Amino acid sequence: MRQKIHFVINPISGVNRNPKKICRWIEEIFKNTEHQYKIEFTRQPGDGTLLARKAVDEQYDMVVVVGGDGTINEVGRGLCGTETALAVIPSGSGNGFARNFKIPLNQYQAIKLLLNPKIVTIDAGKINEHHFFNVAGFGLDANICQHFEAFGIRGPLPYFLVGTRAFIDYKPDPVQIKLDDKEFEFTPLVVSIANSPEYGNGAIIAPGARPDDGYLDVAILDHIPLWKAASNLHRLFNGTIDHFSAFHTFRVKTVEIKRPAPGAIHTDGNPHQEIPELTVNVIPNSIKVVTGPTFSLTNQDHKKSIKENKD
Repeated sequence: MRQKIHFVINPISGVNRNPKKICRWIEEIFKNTEHQYKIEFTRQPGDGTLLARKAVDEQYDMVVVVGGDGTINEVGRGLCGTETALAVIPSGSGNGFARNFKIPLNQYQAIKLLLNPKIVTIDAGKINEHHFFNVAGFGLDANICQHFEAFGIRGPLPYFLVGTRAFIDYKPDPVQIKLDDKEFEFTPLVVSIANSPEYGNGAIIAPGARPDDGYLDVAILDHIPLWKAASNLHRLFNGTIDHFSAFHTFRVKTVEIKRPAPGAIHTDGNPHQEIPELTVNVIPNSIKVVTGPTFSLTNQDHKKSIKENKD
C-alpha cells in the first residue's frame, strides 16, 4: 500500500552522527517503491513537535524520527491522539524507545522495516504538562539528565562519569506520594514513572511496565550509600532491580507528588524545572507506533497492583 512518510532527522543526535548516510539509505530503499516521502531536519528544540503537527495536517501516514529519545518525545507530542504513526531510526545515546519496542539498532535494517510496518497503539504518560512515552521522574536521574545535557559530550562513558558525580552530590528530600487512592512518604534517591521498562543502554528500571496496559509503573529507590548502589548496579541491567530490598514498585493510573521545593524532573531524558507539585496520569491508547517484528502486546493477565511487587 502506498504511504506518505515524513522523515524528521536530528543531525546532532547521539554519538554516531551521519545524516548524509541516512539520507542515502532512505533513497536506496524507497526509490523503487510507490511510497511518497519527505526528509526534513530539526534545527532547534521544539522543531520535532512542529514538524509532526505539520505532517498530521498534510495527512502523512507516518513520521519517522532519526534521533534519540529526546527527539522521539518531541515528535510524539505532536502525534498523540492522531492517526499518524510514529516510527524510529535509532540515532541516540541510549535508544531506550527503540530497545523497548524491539526496533533494530542497525539503522539500515530499521529503515527497511518501514516498507512493511508493524503498527500498534500504545499509552502515553503526562507529568504536569509534559508528555512521555518511556519513563519520566525526578530525583537523581533527573539531576543526571540536567548535568548530562550541560556536559555536551554524548555516549555511555560521559553518562557514567556525570552520574557518579551527581550521585555523590545528591541530597534527597522527603516527599509525599499519592498512588491512586493510597498515600505514602518516601525520601527517595529516584522516583521513576514508567510506561515502558527501559531507560536506555540496557538499564531496566521497571521490569513489569507495559506500554499498552492502561497503567503506569512507579519505581521508587530508597536513598542508599554509593557502595550499596554499586554492588547492586547489575540488577539494573539484568532485569532484577525489583528484587532489591531498597526498591519499591507500584502499578497505578494516577500519581500525585508533593515536594518541598521546585526542582528538576525529566521526561524520556529531557530535563525540565518544575513546581513542587507534580500530577501524573496515563493516557490510554494515545499514539500509534511502528515496532520491531518481535515486539508483542501485553498479556491480558497483566493486572493492576497497588501493593509492592517483590519476590
